[in-house]
Amino acid sequence: MNLRTRSEQLIIKEVLSNPGGVHDIMDRVDFNMFIDPTTKLIFEAITDLYLNHEPINITTINDSIKKSKSIYNKEAIVEMSKIISMSCAVNEYESCIDSLVAEAIRSEHVELAGKLSLMSNRDDYDPNVVINLLQDHLVNNKYKSLLNKKSYDNETLLNELEEKMKIAADSNGVSGIRTGFHKFDEITSGMQPTNLIIVAARPGAGKTQFGLSIMKAASIRNNKKGLFISCEMDEVQVMKRLIAVDSGVQGYSIKKGRLMPNERGRFERSKRRISASGVRIVGGSFTITDVITMVHKMKYAEGLDYVVVDYIQKITSPGAQNRTNEVGDVSRKLKDMANELKIPIVALAQLSRAVELRTDKRPILSDLRESGDIEQDADIVSFLFRPSYYLPGNERDTSPLAKQGFVYIAKHRDGELADIELEFDSEIPAWQNIGDTGDYDDNTVQTSIERFDNNNDFDF
Repeated sequence: MNLRTRSEQLIIKEVLSNPGGVHDIMDRVDFNMFIDPTTKLIFEAITDLYLNHEPINITTINDSIKKSKSIYNKEAIVEMSKIISMSCAVNEYESCIDSLVAEAIRSEHVELAGKLSLMSNRDDYDPNVVINLLQDHLVNNKYKSLLNKKSYDNETLLNELEEKMKIAADSNGVSGIRTGFHKFDEITSGMQPTNLIIVAARPGAGKTQFGLSIMKAASIRNNKKGLFISCEMDEVQVMKRLIAVDSGVQGYSIKKGRLMPNERGRFERSKRRISASGVRIVGGSFTITDVITMVHKMKYAEGLDYVVVDYIQKITSPGAQNRTNEVGDVSRKLKDMANELKIPIVALAQLSRAVELRTDKRPILSDLRESGDIEQDADIVSFLFRPSYYLPGNERDTSPLAKQGFVYIAKHRDGELADIELEFDSEIPAWQNIGDTGDYDDNTVQTSIERFDNNNDFDF
């Protein structure tokens, strides 16, 4: 008997000898990992019983095997009797599981290498096809979650909790990455590793500017490495908005290239800060596989502390049955990636038109467009709301409500809900804390050469 067959047999013996441990084994082992046809048939029968919540014992396994149309039925039943009488060392099955998983992964890699070799040696070699194969393997690898799964003892977990408490105590309760919005950080304790944070609003209400304000605080002011993924704009357009948020120079002035002397100084200093910061910007049309590949690449090549995605409904998931399933698949994979890489992911999202049909325009969870899965997957769901958004265009700048804005925390898996009042400066445009000067280089009031009311090319 070879070592691989013995490993397969001992895993089956452990299932029969220790019914209470079957959950752990089923979480780590799949019958497709087995290569011996008889042990594979036995474990497949065990899997069926487990999934159907039926008792797992010699009798039920044999009955299940007999119902199978496999040509190995009789051999499998004989094999069962041999497995029962096997002797093994204490916890030997643990090394058997490790060996089985390693061999299954090795087989997959050998198969992948063969495909890559064939594709690379074809006369009609297409590098994009090869890259897509590698990306698909990286994103959809069935063993990835198994390899990344870790088990921690209580002491390790308690020590990690103590460390987080110490960081929070030393930083006024904010143990995560600061967003720059003081009340938001106080309630959430900052952006926490593994969190999927949804920031949703109607089109033009300021989602992108909110995400860029987070990058200003996290990367430009606190040197965290952040990736901004824009599905609507190219990289230069995003940079134009970011430098406006950071410098306080009006976006329209930057677009026209006409800056007053004080604006030019602020603009140049902001350029130097951004150049030296951990900001990375990518723009284009992306599938969820593209996004996951980009994030993994940056995480392992350069280091990455957080991601901002603008916006979630713009990301596609080829193969999804319908639009609702597609958005749900995207949100689920973003959450899985946050868990895997231990980083917070801020996903901007668009609200449905339903909010505009109500007298009370305050957004609610059911307004999340196209998928309730977003709400389910998110650790935090927050809504941006500006009362002036619903005023006629000629009143938006003159109304007492012109600068009033709110971020509503409507779901918080690890804390309280809250209504946080902010200010929105539509001339930059930028979100700010109440009473903030914007953390610019000076407090000089910005003045452009010209004032334009119809700033249609700088939507936010």
